[in-house]
Amino acid sequence: MRIKKILIYSLMCLMVFSTFYHTSQTYAYWSDINLSDTISENVEIGEWTVIFQWDPNKTYVTGDLVINNGITYQAKKNNPTREPGVTGGWKSDWNEL
Repeated sequence: MRIKKILIYSLMCLMVFSTFYHTSQTYAYWSDINLSDTISENVEIGEWTVIFQWDPNKTYVTGDLVINNGITYQAKKNNPTREPGVTGGWKSDWNEL
């Protein structure tokens, strides 16, 4: 009976302490080679595109992406003055994606 209590207590401690050992930073890569292959593989890090809410006080350049009313737009030219999807003639400044 005593061994059973010790075992249960040990498992409970292990479960509690294991919750403290985690990380929010993870890294992953995929490879289609076998360990027996002699070819070296490269791991590529992708690029992230961050798209912010359209701001009338910000200056945009050609190719910048913004979100306005839930739709993504791309600037056609530098310093577009019209609010994408709203202000008349916005299609001359923005492409809807």
